[in-house]
Amino acid sequence: MTKENNKDPYTEIIEVTPAKCSTWMEKRTCNRVPLKRSNVDKFKNILRNGLYRTTHQGFALDWHGCLIDGQHRAAAIIETGATVTAQVTYNLSPESFAAIDGGRVRSAGDFVAQITEMRQSNANVYAAALKILANRAAGLHWTRWTNGKLTAEQLQEMVPTWPVDEKHIVRLVSKGKQCHASATGLIVAHKLITEVWPEHIADLFFDGIGEDSREFVGRDPRAMYTNTMINVNRGVVSRDSVQQSSQAIKAFNALVSGESIGTLKKMKASGVKIVTDRRTGKEIQQEYLADRYPEVIQPAINISEKWLGSGSMEPNG
Repeated sequence: MTKENNKDPYTEIIEVTPAKCSTWMEKRTCNRVPLKRSNVDKFKNILRNGLYRTTHQGFALDWHGCLIDGQHRAAAIIETGATVTAQVTYNLSPESFAAIDGGRVRSAGDFVAQITEMRQSNANVYAAALKILANRAAGLHWTRWTNGKLTAEQLQEMVPTWPVDEKHIVRLVSKGKQCHASATGLIVAHKLITEVWPEHIADLFFDGIGEDSREFVGRDPRAMYTNTMINVNRGVVSRDSVQQSSQAIKAFNALVSGESIGTLKKMKASGVKIVTDRRTGKEIQQEYLADRYPEVIQPAINISEKWLGSGSMEPNG
């Protein structure tokens, strides 16, 4: 860890007042973890019942003066008007935030919000997409892409590896609501497609789904994707991110190649089915493998004019 100031961290025991807590909370911009109401209420009850005690747990500020630990205590002090004696640690590195309560309170979305300064809701979507992308990059089968928990340190490496602008997340969240599709799945599909195609080509698909698909007729893949998601998910935004990312890739492949698609089926996981043995007539169990996750079609073709019109649509144009 690189030290960026000349002062060492230090701790003192002081009176912590509502006014001091208000000042700290105003400088909480580096700590974008949302307050958990139940935690604030817990501390309020402790304060009102006179049960608060000075312990090793208190408040921590980084060298910018940002409150990186103790926000729930501070909120409770402000709301009750109580003054307490507590330990306060100053001049910590901002990186210390990642180590505080990392396995207990803060989620991957919380850490992404702190790293990127995104709104919490957008950071949650982005963090879910990062998990899928990381598991894919690790060579895991698609049925395991949502497994595991990411640490703050891992996320600090992943955000530069798979950067996504917040405006783009907001756009895909909106598209997902219009389609009743997972915004996380759309982000994953967009990242995988743009590994192969330029972003402006990928956006020929993503710009045309949702409400904008109404301008397309027939079996245009953008309209088919939108209608399939709406019909399958029955009016509720689905969280089936991996499946819907695969369906978006299938629709994109059809769009650029000019193929027709009738439905967008989900990938099947491995399992066992009952079949009849032709020789004996008896029912037997037969294992089958999971479907493969679709590959993005390579840009070794001229983009079809079937869906996109007669403009110049070369892959790298």
